[in-house]
Amino acid sequence: VHGRCICHHNTEGFSCERCKDFYNDAPWRPAEGAQDNACKRCNCNGHSGRCHFDMAVYQASGGVTGGVCEDCQNNTTGQHCDQCRRFFYQDPLKVISDPHACLPCNCDPEGTLHNGACESRTDPALGTVAGRCLCKQNVEGVHCDKCRANYFGLSGSDPLGCQPCNCDPSGSLPFSVCHPATGECLCQRFATGQRCEKCLVRYWGLGNSLHGCSPC
Repeated sequence: VHGRCICHHNTEGFSCERCKDFYNDAPWRPAEGAQDNACKRCNCNGHSGRCHFDMAVYQASGGVTGGVCEDCQNNTTGQHCDQCRRFFYQDPLKVISDPHACLPCNCDPEGTLHNGACESRTDPALGTVAGRCLCKQNVEGVHCDKCRANYFGLSGSDPLGCQPCNCDPSGSLPFSVCHPATGECLCQRFATGQRCEKCLVRYWGLGNSLHGCSPC
């Protein structure tokens, strides 16, 4: 045969010996009788125009899909550009093929467990909610941006997020909380100190009375 073959079934090459670009979801195979074994188009959900075939992926899928998308756009990732990248989440009102499906997380990196990453999609089976921030143990708020009651000093270097106030019950007001930034406690009359742990000058007997300290 000296002529160039006219290729069908999404193939290309001098002898139609390979799949066309973006038709790499199944391995190239010659036609067999009534089976044309056509090359399959990759599914990248509209976020990429490039893919390659991966035999390991194809075998792991039970021979269903082996195309791996490359250079996923619109903040997507995954074999089929079917997931949002880290620090983005899928809008529950949009399908993943929507170019605006992935929205940026809005979590304080200081107070979240994963440096500001949020849950990527809503899945009732897994109990996940798209965009939800995962707060450190002593942090709260929709954005994980404030310390829980009786904790202060939000810090990214603190694995728990905030430190306990440790207000001295003898010198601090009942049920009081400390300042969320400085940790200063609200003291009873004549008591002082970061934790209300001592009496003012010329006062004594912290905890001996209902009023914190008594005059000398």
